[in-house]
Amino acid sequence: MRRTIALAIGVAVGVLGALGVFTTAGRTAPEPAPDGAPVGPRVAPDTGAGEMLIVVLGGVYTTREEAEAANAQMAFADLAGYYVVPVAQFQGFEYGVGAPGDFALVSVFRTEQGAKEFATLAQSFGHPATILPNRVRSLGGLYAGLGQEAHPDGSGPLIHPVPESMP
Repeated sequence: MRRTIALAIGVAVGVLGALGVFTTAGRTAPEPAPDGAPVGPRVAPDTGAGEMLIVVLGGVYTTREEAEAANAQMAFADLAGYYVVPVAQFQGFEYGVGAPGDFALVSVFRTEQGAKEFATLAQSFGHPATILPNRVRSLGGLYAGLGQEAHPDGSGPLIHPVPESMP
């Protein structure tokens, strides 16, 4: 009796598996969106609003256009590099020349290790990379790079706040 049940389950699994192969064999992968965006659900970008973050600074400019032009000159191969954001997006952003109304090239991190690794990467491409000495509070706003660093425990990407980034 047990053999009969096991055989029936095996046959059922085999048939279902074969049906799955045959029903998907003629399908093609969905085409990417015309703007190059990935196919699938869109997740709101993590801005780290309210968190105390570490900034890697690539430069400060008086206009968005100047910042975007400078950013266009800083290729990071296939990797994301700096993001153009208003300085006022971060409370405590002080680097001598940065003031509300200015725009900065930044990439922000929750961990010191992530900031150091990015700064080393930027410098290997010949780009400026200054880690600001103090954490700044993100007031939300534009995406500035969170999510591109490794989780401190080595389990994959860091996708949530860590105690050091919480006020």
